[in-house]
Amino acid sequence: MFTFILMSLMMFDVIDLNFMDQEAIYKYMEENNLNLILEIIMFILIGVIYYNYIKNKWMREVIAKQEPIIEELKEAVTKVKHIIPVKTNFYLHFHKVNEKNKHLVSSLANEIWNVCYKDIISQEQIDYMLDMMYNTSKIDENIANGDQWEILKADNVPVGYLHYKIEESKLFLSKIYLKQDPTYTGLGQSMLNHVIEFALENELKSIYLTVNKKNAKAIRFYEKNGFVNKKSETFEIGNDYIMDDFIFEKTL
Repeated sequence: MFTFILMSLMMFDVIDLNFMDQEAIYKYMEENNLNLILEIIMFILIGVIYYNYIKNKWMREVIAKQEPIIEELKEAVTKVKHIIPVKTNFYLHFHKVNEKNKHLVSSLANEIWNVCYKDIISQEQIDYMLDMMYNTSKIDENIANGDQWEILKADNVPVGYLHYKIEESKLFLSKIYLKQDPTYTGLGQSMLNHVIEFALENELKSIYLTVNKKNAKAIRFYEKNGFVNKKSETFEIGNDYIMDDFIFEKTL
């Protein structure tokens, strides 16, 4: 360090040490207080180095403290990207289906299906599918397998229900149904938002579902929410009935 500083002083003509021997150099330095100057310069350099060390350490600590906030902001941005906000005057609550309330699912399904599908499939097929998909044994089996069954209540009145489950990196939205009443306009969006939030919290890559090809209203709703028609499939469900559906998927 001493040699470096000395050479620097010579380079910038602060001192002229040409043709001096070592003894003469030290004498020259003593006479011109260069020892003091060198000590001051070294002190300044050490101070600069220490300042940068403290500054970098402080910055790392600040960034570390801000990481949770940064993660929260990222999650908020992701939600804004995938969720359409809804304003409602209802108090909404999603209740897990259990022994005490599972009877509400079948009564809601009967009311909703007989309105939703009356012009799409026959009454006989509606009755057959309701019995096949909404008997209590089937719901119990789904819940035992880890599926999510939930009832939506608006101001403590049951108005809809959800059934969804995780399949590896995807979420399968099996059922999303709301009473066909203008009073509850917008609550279908609240239900889908609830499912999307669940998928995001579980870091899933996409949500997919099936929808009847003739259910134009539902198709418009899914497309509005970023779902894309991936393919067409026909499912045999027994008793000579089929489900003629599109497969829609939303990437998260």
